[in-house]
Amino acid sequence: MDPKAILKFNQEEEAKKRALMQSIGMRIKEARIDKRISQLQLGVRLGVTDKTISGYESGRIAPPIDKLIKMAEIFKKPITYFLGAEAFEENIPHRLKALEMVLKDIKQEIANLKNVYKNSNKKN
Repeated sequence: MDPKAILKFNQEEEAKKRALMQSIGMRIKEARIDKRISQLQLGVRLGVTDKTISGYESGRIAPPIDKLIKMAEIFKKPITYFLGAEAFEENIPHRLKALEMVLKDIKQEIANLKNVYKNSNKKN
């Protein structure tokens, strides 16, 4: 394989990695500020220093998965939030399908009640 192509690929992958780390860091900071806790407070809860939290937020340090899981619990957010996915947007098709099924059940129940009502009126 062409060494220049390999170098270019590696550079592109590094750029993607940096962008992802910065995105994760930004979301950590945003969640922390929304929760109104300091870097020190978050660090204590995670068992790391406030400097480590600063590293996560700046994108210099990639938080390990166990720390991301703990942050998801602390901030009451799905772990996918930190990875850039919006949970609400991801679930829209599933939620729509669930609503369609519920509506179908409701329509069936209404039809059943109408039949019961008609049959009870015929007897009277």
